[in-house]
Amino acid sequence: MLLADYVFTPDEAMDKIMEVTKGRGVERAIDASANDAGRQLAIRATRDWGKIAFVGEGGTCTFTPSPDIIHGQKTIYGSWVTSLWKMEELVERLVRWNIHPEELITHEFSLEQADEAYALMASGNCGKVAIVFPE
Repeated sequence: MLLADYVFTPDEAMDKIMEVTKGRGVERAIDASANDAGRQLAIRATRDWGKIAFVGEGGTCTFTPSPDIIHGQKTIYGSWVTSLWKMEELVERLVRWNIHPEELITHEFSLEQADEAYALMASGNCGKVAIVFPE
């Protein structure tokens, strides 16, 4: 089972990414580390007009706006779904508002089928899609 096409060590990552992408950089980057160096890599390894998502909670990010973002027309998104300390409040709202998540899920996929799950979500022809793990 192949989960990644390429894996690099931090010290070689930028050079290897540029080598693999023939100097263009990646179209999309996701940083889940909340680490300044990881976030900088995501920004600088993204090609012009590319998109970057920060999903790791906390941390900082140091970059130079003009060369790192503005000149390349890059977009940075932040995505915060929840953390454990908010889970109790969210579960309470499910009960109070009589929401049943299992009724919103239209498709379930295994982790090995994540590419299919993302393709379906991107198509917009579904409700909520869930990655499920065997019991």
